[in-house]
Amino acid sequence: MKSRLILLIVFAILIAGQPGSTRAQSTSNFVPKRLIEISDVLGKAIQGKGTPDETPLGIVANSVTSFWTAAQIGAQRASSEIGAPTIFTAPIKPGDKVVQGNLVKSFVDEGYKGIAISVIDPDSITPIVKAGIAKDINFITIDSDAPDSGRLLYIGTDNYNAGYAAGKELVRLLGDKGGRVVGLVGLLTAPNAIGRIEGIKDAIKGTNVKLEEVMADGIDATKALDNAEIAIDKYPDLAAFVGIYAFNGPAAGQALRVSGKVGKIKIVSFDMLPETITLVRDGVISTAIVQRPYYWGYLSTYVLYAMSVLGPKETMTLLTPYLSGADHDILDTQVDVVTTDTLADYLSYLESIGMKSQ
Repeated sequence: MKSRLILLIVFAILIAGQPGSTRAQSTSNFVPKRLIEISDVLGKAIQGKGTPDETPLGIVANSVTSFWTAAQIGAQRASSEIGAPTIFTAPIKPGDKVVQGNLVKSFVDEGYKGIAISVIDPDSITPIVKAGIAKDINFITIDSDAPDSGRLLYIGTDNYNAGYAAGKELVRLLGDKGGRVVGLVGLLTAPNAIGRIEGIKDAIKGTNVKLEEVMADGIDATKALDNAEIAIDKYPDLAAFVGIYAFNGPAAGQALRVSGKVGKIKIVSFDMLPETITLVRDGVISTAIVQRPYYWGYLSTYVLYAMSVLGPKETMTLLTPYLSGADHDILDTQVDVVTTDTLADYLSYLESIGMKSQ
């Protein structure tokens, strides 16, 4: 299909094994034992059930960026273990809700059994999801939710809680004196960004830390750097940046190095891209709030296959002990808070699952 911009067709190409066999063999404090337990539960439930090679699954991310590599690898491994072919795709143009909608439509038209989406725009994707549901296709969301779309489950970060953790780190780093903070974000209207910003604001409420503004860049790293440089000029007494999308922290770090402000302005950054690792190691970024995209791909593949062969109701029953939210339909993969002091332990964990960044 011409509109499909990146395809990762996944069969048994990475890891041979039975469902649920991929395991982190690390003693690191960062090993997510709860998420491993969930994959164990699902793996045992689907063992020997269904026809995996006739159960195509689709995952539609929100952009073609290195951030999604971990999720692709997670999906590859789960697909290898289950035997169900999985296609991972995304719009090349960041934030392109029209292309994302067309990608989802193509999966619906081609009869995919389950689809996971990192939603760019809930309003535009909802009618597409509802049309797919009418054709008995199971939908879940990852990373960025559309709770009113009819999707069965959200797998990913509780973005409010993640934002709250970032806000608490700002308070810790800036101390009683506090100071001015500027946020950098890809898309202000995306549900994940909205949740994180709300969490940050609540965490700093009643302190001397003030979030002056949040500057959007349209998921453009060059624009993010421009925004960081503008903020440094606009606020001579700027105390910190909070990078809300994965590339925002590195953009702020580059701006600090160019302006000679390293050590004078703190950075709290989301995620752990290779450049983020370097900046945390060098003390340019003080804290990274690291999501677990590897498990978004890994668990969403297991969940979609389980929903196909066991049914949504039985699958959700299996997941019940791990779910949260008012409607009990959120599987929060939580975050890791990584500092310079804990970076080596975190990297040890990543190595145990064959990853260098996340």
